[in-house]
Amino acid sequence: MVRIRTGQRPKLLSAAIVELSLDPSKALDISTNLRYLLSGKHIGRGNVITQMPGKDLTIRSLTLPKMPQAELTEAVRWESKRHLSYPLDAALVEYLVVGEKQEGGVNKHDIVMIAAERGKVLEHTKPFEEAAIRISAVDANALALRNVLRLRDVPSDANILIVDIGAGKMEINIFKNGVLRFSRCVESGGSDMTRAVSDALGIGLEKAEEEKRAMNVLADPEKDQAVAAVRTKLDGLLMEIRRSVEYYKTTFREKGVENAVLTGGVSLMNGIKDYCAQSLESPVEIDQPFDRLACRKELLEEFGPIAPRFSSAVGLALRRT
Repeated sequence: MVRIRTGQRPKLLSAAIVELSLDPSKALDISTNLRYLLSGKHIGRGNVITQMPGKDLTIRSLTLPKMPQAELTEAVRWESKRHLSYPLDAALVEYLVVGEKQEGGVNKHDIVMIAAERGKVLEHTKPFEEAAIRISAVDANALALRNVLRLRDVPSDANILIVDIGAGKMEINIFKNGVLRFSRCVESGGSDMTRAVSDALGIGLEKAEEEKRAMNVLADPEKDQAVAAVRTKLDGLLMEIRRSVEYYKTTFREKGVENAVLTGGVSLMNGIKDYCAQSLESPVEIDQPFDRLACRKELLEEFGPIAPRFSSAVGLALRRT
């Protein structure tokens, strides 16, 4: 989590991270971790912004004729029905108008629609209630990463791929003109790599995590079983990224992406930037969200080396719309 004071140049006031146990039987419940953050005064009891897991969200780009806002809200809700696997009555549906265009002489809205099952949202917010923390907004990771992207100097017409790879998931997002156009969640991430190393070497999960963090994915897999195990999982993720980019190119009639940005814990692995660049045939960089914030030296020294793990939190704190 982070606390940021917004302004002409946002300032990072504090940061904290809770390491979750790799062993589910030893993992603390979320409300306990939240109380720990409260006790250390890392967060307050109000004005907290959190995000729903990507697997629980449906995010789609829509194009609808221009109409009064009340009618548009209803139209988006009914349009969302085609994309949901649960009844519309159980859905919470929000949207952003991100642009306008004319097709066939008709003025239309470009819209990003986001939907979640009401029960999932209540399940997500319950630990905050148990910890007596007031949530001011529940957001989507894709929109949080959009806020971080806004801090960058990016060509207005560039297609930017941002891939957030965490412990249990990978989120693939493509932006153009700072607008989210494609978002997809794959339920696989760093924990699967750790388990693969554990199985390959016959060691426990904590030791396997140490091996994963110490390795270089560019090393020869024929000489290192751990590297071979990680590459198998990583190659699967890269295949999903390439598929997503191809779908985006076909759907939106684009040539491809001009740049790829990696964030999340897996982006800290040695050699991953070059390995991904080879596979994606695109320039790849590792996000450094603190570089565009005013920040005290001691915070940079403590959290700068793992800054990509904070990209989503920074984006949530910068939330404007």
